[in-house]
Order: sequence, then C-alpha cells, then structure tokens
Amino acid sequence: MTVVAAAIIRHKDKILICKRGSGGNCEHLWEFPGGKQEANESLTECIERECREELGITIRINGIFDKTIYKYPDREIAFTFFNAEITEGEPKPTIHEEIRWVTAKELSGFEFCPADVEIVKKLSEDK
Repeated sequence: MTVVAAAIIRHKDKILICKRGSGGNCEHLWEFPGGKQEANESLTECIERECREELGITIRINGIFDKTIYKYPDREIAFTFFNAEITEGEPKPTIHEEIRWVTAKELSGFEFCPADVEIVKKLSEDK
C-alpha cells in the first residue's frame, strides 16, 4: 500500500489547493499539496519535505485533520491529511499547473482527485 501525507494549509479564511499538471493520475485535477512517504521518513517529515520541494514553503503542522484509504483500480493509498500553516515563504507552483487560495465554501466548485473528494466535503461542512 502506498502511504501519502497531504496538507490542508490555511491562511486567514482560505485553504491552499493545487492543480496537477499533464500526465500521470488525476491530470488537471485539483488536490491538496503532499506526496508519497519515503523510506525511513515519518509522515510529518514527508509533508514538510513535499511542501518545501513542491511549493518552496516551510510549514507548521497543527495536528491531523483526517485519515482515509482510497482504492484506485490498480492500488490502495493510505492518506493522512494534516492541518498546517505556512511559517516561511510564499507558495509557488513548481510542479503544479496552478495554485489558489480558496474558502471552504468555494472548494466544491473545483474538480478534485477522487481521493480528495471526501475531504473536500468535510471541509465544506466545517463552516
């Protein structure tokens, strides 16, 4: 099973979302920043590294928002979604097509990767 850490990064009343580029699974769909856990890496180290590599930011983790397992036709992925905030840097899309700050209510207007849909619903219901 693939293990993935993702961040729900909040600033003021907005959440950071990222649009995947061409190629690979979920091309041109929106997601929360994150990625696969590497060997000998904790989930918190994973999400901190991914945010540094993909967005050029340093984050502070403020606990776990939710955990899910998503079954794609060819594999299962265990996701841990962390609440987080930026402590250093301005996010820049290095591997993503686009990034945006949106309110929880606006999330439902974006097409997300299937594994993120339940999290989007939960975030939308929070406010």
